[in-house]
Amino acid sequence: MDDEYIPEAVSATFKNSRIYLRKFMITLQMSGDTMRRVRTDEGAFLNYIEQARPAIVERANQELDLAYIGFGSGIKARCDGAATSTGTLTFTVVVKDHSGVEGFTDAWLAFLEGERCIFAAEAAATTIRNAGVNRSAKVVDLDESTNTLTFEADDGTAKTNLVAAIVDGDYIFTGDAAGHSGPDAAGTPRALEGLMAGVDDGGILATYNNIDRTAVGNRLWKSIVIDGSGAPYDGALTEELLNRAFRESHLRGSGKPDFLVMSYSARDSYWLALVGDRIFIDPGGNYKAGRGRLEVVLGDRVYPLRVARKLPPQVCFGLQKDRWARLTLGQLTWEEETGSMWNRVVDSTGRKDSYFSVAHLYEQLYCAAPRKQWRIEGLTPVT
Repeated sequence: MDDEYIPEAVSATFKNSRIYLRKFMITLQMSGDTMRRVRTDEGAFLNYIEQARPAIVERANQELDLAYIGFGSGIKARCDGAATSTGTLTFTVVVKDHSGVEGFTDAWLAFLEGERCIFAAEAAATTIRNAGVNRSAKVVDLDESTNTLTFEADDGTAKTNLVAAIVDGDYIFTGDAAGHSGPDAAGTPRALEGLMAGVDDGGILATYNNIDRTAVGNRLWKSIVIDGSGAPYDGALTEELLNRAFRESHLRGSGKPDFLVMSYSARDSYWLALVGDRIFIDPGGNYKAGRGRLEVVLGDRVYPLRVARKLPPQVCFGLQKDRWARLTLGQLTWEEETGSMWNRVVDSTGRKDSYFSVAHLYEQLYCAAPRKQWRIEGLTPVT
């Protein structure tokens, strides 16, 4: 109508979000004798580095992959029972709760032979088992079928003390005598926050980048989380379940994910749900069996199914990529401030005939709109 009042403005609300880059470091070390053998000429040394560097970077990628999946705790898994002595230096531990999340199986995926781990009573790594220089043990073997890891301690005393100290429910972190991947003494996380942090409703991570998801007014920081374990889905990843996830994320958060990320088990679960719809029109013809690229059509878009090898089988994520950012200060860089990438090893006794090189990376993942993302959990592992 003519001469009507103009609507009053509503003041904007600003949330004090904070993002901290996490420091990631890897070390390459060799003895002086090895150094001199591989430095017979420039070509020999370059060949050695071409082989050694990719190997250590591949190992670093293992830890980064886990961090991209996890929620920033640095936890690899939990102990499913006490430790069992198996030899003079070795003991076994059955692991559970992938990334420290209750109910997530295939925890063995978080480990590789050769890495060192510590054990702690709490998720904050406050009480470390057998604290001191012999608190860590090296993974020397793993049994995927039983989620059993074999560890090797530095000496017999350390093994005995660790076996006596480790109990059911303990948390396992990457670590050695110098440090570990868990939070520091002030409770500040050392690991970056991945999918389980950005795509969550507060069930795994209550506070995300300084925003309390449980507080009134912070609805947009809570992702859509759907439990697929009950009826009518009964743990199967079906078109109906995926359609519900897309529908709820669009209605409740104006979300429109670009692709799905899941485990091999979840992808197989979706494929098995489709197999029953196959109809053979001409049984006398020739057929090619198997499965190719899997996609799902929802509305006017086709969504590919992406597989992440280290994801636990219970989960599937729907991600809207324009709301994610990988924040970093450059790339993985080998330190050469002294004019060389190599530094001589020095301990409390003195200088050693050994050299080490260090690479560093500053990085963090950030989801600017968690409400536009969704996570399906409670899926039944496919054997």
